[in-house]
Amino acid sequence: MITGILGDPAKRRWWLAVGVCIVVASIMPFVWDHTGADLKVYRLGGAALLSDPSSLYTSRLRYISMPFTYPIFGGVVMAPVSLLPWPLAYGASIAASLVALVAIWRMSLKQFFKRRLHPAVLIAVSAASLLIEPVRETLSYGQINLILCAVILYDVLGPKTRTGRGIWLGLAAGIKLTPLVFLGLLLVTRQWKALAYASATFLGTVLIGFLISPRTAYEYWAHLISDTSRIGGLAYSGNQSWNGFLARVSGDLDGGGRLWQVVVLVTVIAGLWLSRLLWRRGEQLAAVSTTAVIGLLCSPVSWSHHWVWVLPLGVSLLTATKLGRRYPLPTALTWFALFALAPIWWPPRGDNQELSWNSVQILAGNSYVWLSLTAALLLALGRGRREKVPAAAELEQDAAR
Repeated sequence: MITGILGDPAKRRWWLAVGVCIVVASIMPFVWDHTGADLKVYRLGGAALLSDPSSLYTSRLRYISMPFTYPIFGGVVMAPVSLLPWPLAYGASIAASLVALVAIWRMSLKQFFKRRLHPAVLIAVSAASLLIEPVRETLSYGQINLILCAVILYDVLGPKTRTGRGIWLGLAAGIKLTPLVFLGLLLVTRQWKALAYASATFLGTVLIGFLISPRTAYEYWAHLISDTSRIGGLAYSGNQSWNGFLARVSGDLDGGGRLWQVVVLVTVIAGLWLSRLLWRRGEQLAAVSTTAVIGLLCSPVSWSHHWVWVLPLGVSLLTATKLGRRYPLPTALTWFALFALAPIWWPPRGDNQELSWNSVQILAGNSYVWLSLTAALLLALGRGRREKVPAAAELEQDAAR
């Protein structure tokens, strides 16, 4: 019987999926820390909007100091969640994120495996990725990063002929501003119709906010949007952006100042150039992933759980670089293992200990920044015209053995 099971490739894949799920389920309780802290703030915002919209940005929970920081439209989306009992709301958040995780892998791996990916392999890969720090932190916090990532991939990678392409991107930007960076990708690749849909939809979400509470909306767009003190300490090691990096290196608790602005400008220009280059090469997934990195690096605060884009970015390394084409398995294992180990948490942190890091601690504590720059360099170098493309199906078969 055992020989029959092991001799059947389809059954081997399912046993692989079961084994991976068991291992991950055994590890997850030891890395699950935050018990929905951010979801509680989301629910606070939704409840405030339903009861008194003027209190949206001033309400606080007794045991969580962070306020609601998203646009009013984000509160509109969270309002139904605030009506659910907490266990149901947290469970629904995790379930939605898991569905989004599978969708991210399916859309990303579609660029690598030329034929239909076996469901067992997709389940195994998705389960294993729960151990990647940005993914497990998103689930633990009750964050929406995986959902937004899946929505953006679906919209931007969708067929150009699809009616309304760009609307989902506009909605994502209306909930959380960082997806606005993808408008830059649509601009430099001259996708005018999608750009128009995305822009109009985003402006519509802004208008909804003003219709609900004009004074609150004005306060947000005129003042609160630039107030980084509402988000958390810039120097904290969890902030893997240029601003956090410069704060830790320079010792300036307010961030990089003028230098940060210059670095952001250079990153936007160089990043969009690379995104356009990749799109024109036919490497759409790499182009979208690179654009996401622009947003992560240039945002004043990019917490580690925002870095769920390392999933499609890692697949892009396999499809659009010489290194990934030549050594796909070592490249994938190295990339995802580093984000699972999360060296950013190794040095001392908190209470501004980051300001006194030595050179080794600076290297480890800013590893997400270094890894993203390495990925950008490899993508810029390209995959080489004469490189022989390895059969991706062989990797799937190897994984099932």
